[in-house]
Amino acid sequence: MSTRLSACAAALLAGSLLSSWSAAAQESVDADEITVTATRVKTGFEAPTPVTAISVEDLQARGTVNVADFLNEIPSFTPTMTPATTSLSSRENGNNTLDLRGIGANRTLVLINGRRHVPTASNGTVNLNVVPSIALSRVEVVTGGASASWGSDAVAGVVNLIADKKLDGARIEVQQGISQRGDAQNFRIGGAVGSELAGGRGYLMLAAEYQRDKGVGAQSDRSWGRKRWGLIGNPADTGPNDGIPAQLIAQDVNLFFANEGGLVLGGHPAIHGIRFGPGGTLVPNDFGEFNDGNSQVGGDGGNMGQYSTLSVPYSRTNVFAQGDYDVTDDISLFFEAGWARTHAVTETVQSFAFPAAISAQNPFIPAAFRTLLEDNGVAGFNLFRLNTDIGFITADTTTETFRGLLGLKGNFSDAWSWETYYEYGQTKFDSRQLNNLIVANFRNAVDVVEDPLTGNPVCRATLTGGAPGCQPLNPFGHGSPSQAAIDYVNGTGLLQSRLTQQVVAGSINGVLFDLGAGPVGFAAGAEYRKEKVRSSADETSINNGFLIVNAQPFDGGYHVVEGFAEVAAPLIAGKPGIELLEVNGAIRVTDYSTMGSVVTWKLGANWSPIPDLRFRGTISRDIRAPNIGELFATTRLSFANVLDPVTETNTFTPIITGGNPDLDVEKADNKTFGVVFQPGWAEGLKLSVDYYDIKIKDAINSLAAQEAVNLCAQGYTDVCSTITRDGSGTITRISAQLINVASLRTKGLDFEASYRVPESSFLSLGGRMTARVLATHVMDKEFSPNGAVVFERAGEVNPNANISLSVPHWRGTASLNYDRDAFSGFLQTRYVGSAKYDNSFTIEDINDNKIGAQWYFNIGARLNVEVADNKSVQFFAGVNNVFDNNPPAVPLNFLSALATNPIFYDVIGRSFFAGVRAAF
Repeated sequence: MSTRLSACAAALLAGSLLSSWSAAAQESVDADEITVTATRVKTGFEAPTPVTAISVEDLQARGTVNVADFLNEIPSFTPTMTPATTSLSSRENGNNTLDLRGIGANRTLVLINGRRHVPTASNGTVNLNVVPSIALSRVEVVTGGASASWGSDAVAGVVNLIADKKLDGARIEVQQGISQRGDAQNFRIGGAVGSELAGGRGYLMLAAEYQRDKGVGAQSDRSWGRKRWGLIGNPADTGPNDGIPAQLIAQDVNLFFANEGGLVLGGHPAIHGIRFGPGGTLVPNDFGEFNDGNSQVGGDGGNMGQYSTLSVPYSRTNVFAQGDYDVTDDISLFFEAGWARTHAVTETVQSFAFPAAISAQNPFIPAAFRTLLEDNGVAGFNLFRLNTDIGFITADTTTETFRGLLGLKGNFSDAWSWETYYEYGQTKFDSRQLNNLIVANFRNAVDVVEDPLTGNPVCRATLTGGAPGCQPLNPFGHGSPSQAAIDYVNGTGLLQSRLTQQVVAGSINGVLFDLGAGPVGFAAGAEYRKEKVRSSADETSINNGFLIVNAQPFDGGYHVVEGFAEVAAPLIAGKPGIELLEVNGAIRVTDYSTMGSVVTWKLGANWSPIPDLRFRGTISRDIRAPNIGELFATTRLSFANVLDPVTETNTFTPIITGGNPDLDVEKADNKTFGVVFQPGWAEGLKLSVDYYDIKIKDAINSLAAQEAVNLCAQGYTDVCSTITRDGSGTITRISAQLINVASLRTKGLDFEASYRVPESSFLSLGGRMTARVLATHVMDKEFSPNGAVVFERAGEVNPNANISLSVPHWRGTASLNYDRDAFSGFLQTRYVGSAKYDNSFTIEDINDNKIGAQWYFNIGARLNVEVADNKSVQFFAGVNNVFDNNPPAVPLNFLSALATNPIFYDVIGRSFFAGVRAAF
């Protein structure tokens, strides 16, 4: 029996597109365990959907401190949300989520032991910082649509984090890391213990882990960051079709219209272009080599990007427990419980005044500048200022998650099993925006006059009784504002949320009959799930009083009832030209309280004409239901000037934004087709290639008001439903709420080649060596935000593109593992292919649209020391980014500009790690 299972496991491992597990793991994981995520059927059936299994040995060999770090190096994942990519995020800073195919983390379903995890945010995603890596035995990744098997969100695939159920004893890990520059310090300590109970009738495993990462403070801490790469308009451009680019990627790009001490723009020529140095000294501003009205090259302009955090500091604490007990010979009680707390603090951006209106009566005005005002009869002016000295707006986020599960499982007979459970999960989210500028207070604080009684500076509003407690602020020169004024103009924005999830589920699994080629497996089940959220915010935010963020409270929830069935049938075996032919089908009917019923399905097949060769393929209909945030985010009213092409008039129009309870599900058509080759004449060689095609329609997005009006006039009638007109045809309201309007399609190829070198053949050194190459080629990635205009995002790395849907055509990793006796060595290279900055750009748009390919190398080593029977200590160390590659210039077109795209390129540089593991 064990031989047959090992053979099945080897065949499946060969077929995995993303496989990067160690040889030891291949030998220790049986086929039933590996296939649990690919199919709900448990007969040893090899699912036609590509699957990856990552073992604990793989995580140890790479030396990553978080399972998300390891998974995000697999080419089919796009690390869109990590500590390096969330420095400008006010709510998701420091998160580690998974994004298969780069189509959004909310289209990748995350499971714990084959069951849903409570979302850690209202967008439905799960932050993997809540998972203790030391508790895991392996991770399984399904790279294909799996909604019929697992439900909503499994559009790109499923990631199943499986805790160790066989740990007998204890293990402890301690790890420390640091970059070559002395930052990016990280520390991790974890422990797990497991044991049988009650003479083998029960089992209990407990695990805990703590990690602290101090991050990288500012872009200016890196030599490439100090070059101040940015986008700027080209002054030489004369217009369309002149062969001269409209934009330049250039160094030393700074703000044209503001600096840290204050800059006077506009008004009387005598004062225009004067900036204030320390202490309020007057300095003629240097507007640089050239400018485009927003940015300039060189000169005295401020640069917000120099302060941008490169990697968000965060900490996480995790506790996890699981166990089971055989109540009878056929019935077992099982439970899971987990608690996690994550905390991240990021200086997001300094506040700013673009501009602050200053009266000539202001007593803080330096004497020399006051003379200019008086000589030229100027009553007031506009001051443009970066408030670096007032303090950075700081995102301080804490997420606390609890998840508990209790269930029963058992057997009807040798061929049939059942399971039922209840799960409760809760996420408490606390987001604070420290030092957030209160706009009204700042306006009052800089409108200063002389107190007629004392002769001291006083807020004008204080004299009129309109601003009790107002503290006058001196804005002239960096460092001039007093602490009292800073305390008055800054405040703390607050959003607190409580999200709960309840699940009741049951399933059966067994064999229907035998067709001769093997048992026909069947699985079916039902599930009830309820999710709700309640959030609150501070009054200033509710009234839109802060400079940025202004989080809004919202409440909402939904429930869903669903049932599924799946069958796997081997039709023919052992015939000429048909060594094995298997088919697989699944269906799920889901009824949402918010949008009614929807059906998902999957069909798949395996065909092996000879033992060494297997063809596989699936087609499926998958869905993503709108999450709580998309459904119930608070509706807000704003106004905008809209040019109506129908009436050819400008209207000051009410605009409705926010969630939309009438949203429908996103629908996806998925296809995968592949071939797996494992020749018997080359033991240890495994090759596979798979094609994937994901087509999403009715994707959730929102349209800008002017965009909606223009598209409606062009004949896109679906968009017209967002526009309300009165009897005369005048626009009276536009809904910019989320709607099912977008579409997305991506297709490509996944490759895997691995070879386990026979011990006797490797340079006569002995030991065991395994080589593996993984690659993904994204052929197309078409995104339409509005159902009309289509953007091709494959082959570009533009960080501005539709919330980072951009992806290079080619990415890959190659690894080499060598094991001999107590020593293990690891070498990995990661490849990011060449790309364009933006596919839509030509020579008319940008001066350099080519981004070169990048290679990163990582190395590691381990030494095992046996100290007694079943007791061992392992010392390990490694180097990431061995050659200290700097990232290419791929600037973000934003005020606080990052010089590169941290989704694809390493921003930390060479770093080192070392640690010790003990097992006993």
